Amino acid sequence: MKAITALLLLAGPVSAYELHEWGTFTTVSGSDGVLLTGLEREEAALPIFAHSHLGLENGNVSMSNGFGKGMSRPVAGVTVKMETPVIYFHSDKAFDATVKVGFEGGTISQWYPERSGGEVLPAIPDSSDGFTPAQWMERIRVDFSKGWKGSIEWKARVLSPAESKDAILFKPGQTQHWVQPRVPEANVVQTPNGEKEGFLFYRGIGNFDPGLKITVGNDDTIKLSNNTGSAIPFVFVYEKQLGSYTRWRTLKNGVDAGAAAEVKMTDFTVRNSDMNKPDAAELFGHGEFNEAVYRDMVAGLKSTGLLESEARAMVETWWTSYFGANGLRVFWVVPEAKTAQILPLEVTPAPEKQVRVIVGRSEVLRPSKEQGYLTMSKSTEEQQALTWQSLVSTDRFGMAYKKRVEALAAGSTERKATAATR
Repeated sequence: MKAITALLLLAGPVSAYELHEWGTFTTVSGSDGVLLTGLEREEAALPIFAHSHLGLENGNVSMSNGFGKGMSRPVAGVTVKMETPVIYFHSDKAFDATVKVGFEGGTISQWYPERSGGEVLPAIPDSSDGFTPAQWMERIRVDFSKGWKGSIEWKARVLSPAESKDAILFKPGQTQHWVQPRVPEANVVQTPNGEKEGFLFYRGIGNFDPGLKITVGNDDTIKLSNNTGSAIPFVFVYEKQLGSYTRWRTLKNGVDAGAAAEVKMTDFTVRNSDMNKPDAAELFGHGEFNEAVYRDMVAGLKSTGLLESEARAMVETWWTSYFGANGLRVFWVVPEAKTAQILPLEVTPAPEKQVRVIVGRSEVLRPSKEQGYLTMSKSTEEQQALTWQSLVSTDRFGMAYKKRVEALAAGSTERKATAATR
């Protein structure tokens, strides 16, 4: 007993530390609030050194959708893309940690540094003999609509502030999306294989309802219904029409549990586009910088517990996607209780304080946009047909838009059939 006590005293107690995390749940919603499938396409390519399950590597040509941002293992039923959760440690001493994250409804498909354990996808058989290509694809497909439970585990050394300052995090092939999340206050983490980074990173795909239902009426009023079971602390509604306008609305007090809020067209702050800016620059998010939007979003993230540097890192990492892209989207902070339900987290030793800010990014289709897509999909005019085909095959949310149009077309056919029998 004396020997054990002496060893503990020599090693010193693990100091109190804080754990902070941010990430995104991306969904696409029809105007009726139904979450659409088809979100397995990637938006920001990961560096080649990132790890993944076999067949779920970022950037591979997809066998399931024929698009270079997809995955080589076919998947189905994907309604949520979990993007860039990063976990930071804030400690004044070095210590060894074990971190376990579960994923109720999805797979943790990509990560860095190398994990020590976690879920294992069903093995891909060595041979496709005896199967047609279609049968083979179906055999190895992962359908998330049938339920899934993912997980990941890291055993890592949290380096001291001095060690962290001296650590070299540069990696050949790192991208802007990879570098941007690094913040100076966070400790560097190192896994047994020697990989080091300023955070623990993971991504995933799945099928579940984050809990905010968003509908848009024919008068273009947006209704936000909070079904998460807890208060949503912050909501930011944003819409961009390339070459025309940007408009936004901040709900600083969020939406109470079980309550609903409405945003009308007259509620938005509007900024018209600078028509002197080249459309191509604006298209790729390099147009006029909207400082008011930046400050409102950072302030909302800070109000939920993130450091200023962490909130800025999140906004700057996803600026082009969040605010440079065309469309209507709602950003909202998932209540921590809901986050814990979807992404249960267990860390040993436990942090003194924990802040987890997962942002729901809900892409929303207005009725007018849906009808425009429906008309385009039926058009026999060559340019319209080519535009629709390009949208479906190359846009990150193209498969989801196609699903919505198919549902609208089926509903229209059903209504006509019903009317004909009356």
